[in-house]
Amino acid sequence: MVVAALLAAPVAMAGPDSNTHGSGDQHTHQAGNGDDGNWVSAWSASPQGPPTLGKFGIETLSGDSQVQIAQQIVPPPTAFEDETIRQVMYLHHGGSAVRIQVANDYGTGDTTIPSVTIGKRAGDSGAAVEGEPLPVTFDGKESVTIPKGERVLSDPVPLTTEALQHVVVSMYLPGGQGPATVHGNAMQTFFTSAGDQTDAVDDGAFAERGIVNNPYTSTFTTATYYATSIQVEGEPGDKTIVALGDSITDGFFSEGNTDGRYPDVLARRLKANPETAHLSVTNQAISAGRVLRDDVGPSTLNRLENDVLNQPNLGGVLFLQGINDIGNTLFQDRPRTADELIEGYKELAQRVHAAGVPIYIGTLTPAGNLARPTPFGMYSLPGPVAERNKVNEWLRTEGTQYFDGIVDHDKTIRDPLVPDWIALQYDALDNLHPNQLGYKTMAETIPQEYLDEMAG
Repeated sequence: MVVAALLAAPVAMAGPDSNTHGSGDQHTHQAGNGDDGNWVSAWSASPQGPPTLGKFGIETLSGDSQVQIAQQIVPPPTAFEDETIRQVMYLHHGGSAVRIQVANDYGTGDTTIPSVTIGKRAGDSGAAVEGEPLPVTFDGKESVTIPKGERVLSDPVPLTTEALQHVVVSMYLPGGQGPATVHGNAMQTFFTSAGDQTDAVDDGAFAERGIVNNPYTSTFTTATYYATSIQVEGEPGDKTIVALGDSITDGFFSEGNTDGRYPDVLARRLKANPETAHLSVTNQAISAGRVLRDDVGPSTLNRLENDVLNQPNLGGVLFLQGINDIGNTLFQDRPRTADELIEGYKELAQRVHAAGVPIYIGTLTPAGNLARPTPFGMYSLPGPVAERNKVNEWLRTEGTQYFDGIVDHDKTIRDPLVPDWIALQYDALDNLHPNQLGYKTMAETIPQEYLDEMAG
């Protein structure tokens, strides 16, 4: 394997075009003992903003002044005042206990959350709790203050869970906290209520937030707040596999409340096979995120340590990103070249291998051309189209010198007659993002040998 060959190689710690972001030197405070033990990440969401969400402008309906009017009409909100927010999370692994990581990456000061609870969701929809919600403590206390720019991991909570089960996390947020740390396009209805309702069993006091009517409203009106990870205490040998990427890994334009992102489908595939059932795939994607530069959230090079290498019992990385580096939106800075992106890929592979972990990279999926352009930015111009094809050619010919395997997502979902287009059956109708069937097909065509290697 490439990982073994490169363990002794020198590691470059600054990419060819990377810049510094506050999240890059982030610290995590753990209320427990800090030992990985049998813990794995069963759910995650990489923090983005809201300051960075505003740079994506009207496409995320969150953030700065250019969308303040729209923000009053369409959620998600960016701050809360004397409210309980109740969020539903889909666990990719089960265990005998859980712990929650909460984050204040983008707060303007310290953030205090006086009460956090967790429970298994009752039924297949809504946000009612089966039994009683259990309190989540931090160093034995029910209230937690998260320092500005940091994350805090809770004590273990004695909640037994199963893989592919939904849990409900409730947080009471008093007024005056400032902007929340957010992950956009959660693709999941969330709920809010006035006052402290963290101990509520049913969801009658809660109002549904987010417009989860179709893939488009689900993408632009949902978010995840403060929670960045749910870990479960599994069995010896259990491993975390990180799906790292941008909006395509994030499930942009998948169907809301269906857990249809490609990592969700992959989780179900892993659990259906006894040889890989001990793997928990966790999603560390940022829509519109880039490998080389901060913008809508920190770059992958800047968030690698915190979002990937710090995961408990890390067993491998599935990586798909770069289309936003070479074909970006109108208000971002200059597109990067294929050569610049390839140098970033090499650094990424070196740093993951230095941690003793394999990394598998996906080819860049189609982003249109002038005959059928995507409406998102400048991806379909002749220059970015040529750069994408150059990156994919390098991955297919030289990529295995740096990565442990290549997953040819481009070949899987492209139109066989016009390879710069996504095939219509897999297209979310923007010629940039797959639809639900496209995500399912991507997950199902990851070579089994790569999953077996990570499982070993």
